[in-house]
Amino acid sequence: MKSQEVYTIKKVQEDESPQVIDFMMSIRSEIFPMLSKDQLPPDLLHFQSFYLQRKNAIVYAAYSQSRQVLGTIGVCPYDDRFSQLQTFYGDWSTAEIVKCYVDPQARRLGIGTRLFQEALQFCCDVGYQKLYLHTHLFLPGALSFWKTKGFAERWAEDDPVWQTVHLDMEL
Repeated sequence: MKSQEVYTIKKVQEDESPQVIDFMMSIRSEIFPMLSKDQLPPDLLHFQSFYLQRKNAIVYAAYSQSRQVLGTIGVCPYDDRFSQLQTFYGDWSTAEIVKCYVDPQARRLGIGTRLFQEALQFCCDVGYQKLYLHTHLFLPGALSFWKTKGFAERWAEDDPVWQTVHLDMEL
């Protein structure tokens, strides 16, 4: 992909979900080879009800002029799935930023930033007060990317395999 190629970012529609799910699973397989490539995670298995049919959840995708998915980002309510973080988000309306993926051939073109800007605007419009996400130190540039967007490191897990870092920001 050339840097001058035009792309558009929009909310994913139901008829686009198979293509978007395929893209997400492809990137997920690349960056998390230790996970099953054959089993969809619950949010992708129930994509419509999880992201498209809820007022407080959404998925955006970046599309090339030829309608190829170049990147994705999702927003859903944070569900307290990490017990060690319960004290941080109990009194807040917190959104979780998920599946911010950009095609390797389209990285460093600002797609991730533009996807996050759309997700951030959605979160403000819906009334979320805080954003949560986690990333992994083995993903090149991920931690610094999120910190430049205003996220602060909340807690780093002591796990040599996953190297998970939890971050958040107030809106």
